[in-house]
Amino acid sequence: MRLNRSTTSSFSMIKQCILLMATCLSLSLPAQEILPGSLYAADNLQRLPFSAQETDWIKQHRNIRVAVRNGWMPIEFQLENQKHKGVSIQYLQKISQLTGFKFTIVDYHDNITSNEVSLVTGIRGKNMPMGFALLAMPYLDTPNAIYVASQNKLYQSDIKLDQLSYKTVAVFRSGPLSQRLKELVPGIKIKLVDIADEAFEYLDAGLVDAYVGNELVLDYHLDFHKIKAIRKSGMTAITSKVFMASSDADPMLRSILNKAALQIGTNPPDILEAWRRTPENPLTKYLVSALSFFAVLLLIQLFKLYQANKKQAVTAQHAIWFQANHDFLTKLPNRFQLKNELDQALQAATRHPNTLGVMIIDLDNFKEINDTAGHAVGDEVLIQVAARIQSIILPPNLTARFGGDEFLIVIQQEASEEKLRDLCSQLIAAMAPPFTIQHKSFVASISIGVSLFPDNSLQAEELIMFADQALYQAKRTGKNKFILFNEGMHDAFTRRTHLSNELRYAVQKNQLHLQYQPIFNLTDLRCEKVEALLRWQHPEFGTISPEVFISIAEENGYIIELGEWVFQQTIRDFEQICQRFGQVEICINISPLQFSQSAPIHHFISNLAARSISGDHFCFEITEGLLLEPSSNVIETLNSIHEHGIKLAIDDFGTGYSSLAYLNKFKIDYVKIDKSFIKHITVNLNDQALCKTIIFMGKQLNIKLIAEGVETLDQENILKEMGCQYSQGYYRARPANLDE
Repeated sequence: MRLNRSTTSSFSMIKQCILLMATCLSLSLPAQEILPGSLYAADNLQRLPFSAQETDWIKQHRNIRVAVRNGWMPIEFQLENQKHKGVSIQYLQKISQLTGFKFTIVDYHDNITSNEVSLVTGIRGKNMPMGFALLAMPYLDTPNAIYVASQNKLYQSDIKLDQLSYKTVAVFRSGPLSQRLKELVPGIKIKLVDIADEAFEYLDAGLVDAYVGNELVLDYHLDFHKIKAIRKSGMTAITSKVFMASSDADPMLRSILNKAALQIGTNPPDILEAWRRTPENPLTKYLVSALSFFAVLLLIQLFKLYQANKKQAVTAQHAIWFQANHDFLTKLPNRFQLKNELDQALQAATRHPNTLGVMIIDLDNFKEINDTAGHAVGDEVLIQVAARIQSIILPPNLTARFGGDEFLIVIQQEASEEKLRDLCSQLIAAMAPPFTIQHKSFVASISIGVSLFPDNSLQAEELIMFADQALYQAKRTGKNKFILFNEGMHDAFTRRTHLSNELRYAVQKNQLHLQYQPIFNLTDLRCEKVEALLRWQHPEFGTISPEVFISIAEENGYIIELGEWVFQQTIRDFEQICQRFGQVEICINISPLQFSQSAPIHHFISNLAARSISGDHFCFEITEGLLLEPSSNVIETLNSIHEHGIKLAIDDFGTGYSSLAYLNKFKIDYVKIDKSFIKHITVNLNDQALCKTIIFMGKQLNIKLIAEGVETLDQENILKEMGCQYSQGYYRARPANLDE
């Protein structure tokens, strides 16, 4: 039976009358509500990753007004009984079951505002009310299909999108579909329509060759109205997305709805199956008998497999959940699972007042193990570390792998400071025995940072952050130890972070300058050397101590840029230094990190040559650690330094490794005796003995000695009697700007 134009026009008029009657009736009927279903329970909120603030917000805002359209079957529509139905309504029911929201349905109109509702469904294309924003994911994403009338020659075969080239095609006016078809199909002619009935009239009259539209909507329409003269003849790769949009005034609501939508997903199968209608194909009646026969056979096979599949499905579901929430290597809970469990533990500790401890563990030398033995050995070390932790941290306390070589522990029982200190000591002791892997032994010590609930914070994120700051302090002050967080530590960390951010731009903002401190020959008290000392004058914090900002620069990699600036500035100051002090050596401190990226050192040497400045006017002061196990790059750079006449001095000698081996292996010109030995040399016999030994050793190796931190004449006289060649300190001269 063909669909004629008068039939569809009559249907449109009847439909409009029904809608008008429904509008009149709605004035006297109560608003439709969606209430939480059977899935909602007192503990249901804990099954979704809601924060404490989100949970409180839900409890205070149970009633949510939502705008729904009343004429878009089967997405969202209204029947004669004034009840809204469709995909959107069932999706809202699922959200209500997960969150406990009660949704009150309001009829959508084009000028809807956030003062009337907090949520709008059925958003497609760019049709967005002012003051609303889309949720993160669509709740529907359905394909667009091709529909053809029976009198068209395309009706008898399945067609593809490219067969519509130079054909006239009806498309719904609102939405991006018409533009996409023009981009994909050369020569296609678009006929825009406002409703499906209008497109079906065009098809029936032969005014268009095909109609492309939302498969779910049009299949439902054809089946609902028993239209036989039009059928679906092909599919396209273009899909139509349908979103919900929440009010900009309720960001907390948007966050909650996003989490619920993520849990439900796009195109929930049970909802789509409830509304998917398949219009009858002309060939259907010939296939019914054959399909019925094969259906019986299939049901028999499915029944046989049912029991086995049911068990496999449960096992697979558990496996998927475990993989999503646990670390694949150690099988411990991962960061996501730990955060959920920590939130629950904090809620329980708040309801029934209790103390909790958060501990972050980090391996001190894990990078070296990976670099020297490989990642396979590193993975095995992590597995064994996790096992040792679990041997001490027992349930109901929680242990998780937080990422990399970090583990996070939540202590829920007896989380007093004394208990936490005892557990930390046990953990450090447990890591002391070597790990045996592939018949080799590996040592991996740990550092631990600890924070407490409620003493330090009531929030999970802050407790983790404070424990991490305590861990950072443990790392900075020697490793293989634990530190409990305190407020002063947070202030210091915050200040250090602020200084780090400021130091990054200190060169650009011209906040750095050099001071020079003379070094005197004890034989004739002539100034033969000056040490270039970097100073930072901050406009807000004033003078920042080098002991503070140099360590920050080395930790964050800024030392390369600072060192390059020092090189350039000493060259700029060279002529003035010569005028002030005569022909002296300029001593420059070099960080080990500058040897790992040695291009600025070689650039400095090139600049000296370009200015005809001899390298013997300069001396590089390096630390002992650089020479213990030097890389080929370090050795190559040291050789280049020697070739250009630049001298080498070991700074702070006696406080580090103090090995004679590298003094003998590398050409060292000077050794600087650390000021900690000079400070009490007049009264401490041990310091006298150490200084005398260092000076004697230097003479035997033809290395000259420079005493740092000389503050009195008595100290200088003792050093001179011992044979020390040079003195540097406040007694003779303090560091000063060149123009002072």
